[in-house]
Amino acid sequence: MTSTDTSANVTDAGAPPHEWRRGVLGGARTVALGWLSGYLAISGIVLLVGDRPGLAALHAALIVAAVWSAGARGGGVRRPAGDLLPLFVAPLLYGEIPALIAALGSGYHDTLIQGWEAVLFGGQPSSALAAAMPWLAVSEVLHAGYLAYYPSIFVPPLLLYWKAERRALSRTVLALTVTFTVCWTLFALFPVEGPRYLWAAPPGVPNGPARRIAVALLAAGSSRGAAFPSSHMAVMAAQTVMAFRWQPRAGWVLTAVSLLVGLGAVYGGFHYAVDMVAGALLGAACAAVVLVFSRPDSGFHP
Repeated sequence: MTSTDTSANVTDAGAPPHEWRRGVLGGARTVALGWLSGYLAISGIVLLVGDRPGLAALHAALIVAAVWSAGARGGGVRRPAGDLLPLFVAPLLYGEIPALIAALGSGYHDTLIQGWEAVLFGGQPSSALAAAMPWLAVSEVLHAGYLAYYPSIFVPPLLLYWKAERRALSRTVLALTVTFTVCWTLFALFPVEGPRYLWAAPPGVPNGPARRIAVALLAAGSSRGAAFPSSHMAVMAAQTVMAFRWQPRAGWVLTAVSLLVGLGAVYGGFHYAVDMVAGALLGAACAAVVLVFSRPDSGFHP
């Protein structure tokens, strides 16, 4: 593997002790694992109190894995495990959102979101957009763009990992970890089902191959109550902001994918439009905070 991150390419957990201690919590990699562990601990307690001991035990095991991998200094499996653990546990933690909602006894807030939608957009775009453009070519492009979210989670960080750009990798993973956990927390406290669970397919939406794949994936792996803010859009926004800092050419690609994800989710009737706006603002804000605290003059140096 090659490295292009020259002077900034000091490893967060493999640096000399004085460099490693510069960050309040030992670097972005350690902060990401600590942040994830904090979320796992709090949500694990909620699940335990909510009579989900199996999921609570899984959280405890993941905390052990995070602590075990956080102190890795050299080679071996601990290093990549700590680098990438927050990304690869994300689908699992997203899938348990309904259990968290049930444990907290949270009610759904779709009526409120639909009201915001009507005020901001003069109607319900998730039921009107496809009817306004009932064309197969448009539908397939937007649904394919929506599906591009899934590789977009992993490809940019894995490229940084492959190039051994440790500083960029650790900060990107930190931004995504913060974005994911903030979204999951909001889902648990303020659940919104979304139009896919409440309404039929949007009028006029063509049923092409890309749409069928998207609908099948959502049927297999979506979490009821995890609509607002859209974690798809939040992650895309955070990933795009971080890419413009470390992978500018990828940033332009991710910008295009982000637009397709946002439009595709609304066109396909998977999300309210306000979900996408809120997700974009949240993801961009999380990435911006990480970048600000990463500046040499911030006093934090994660």
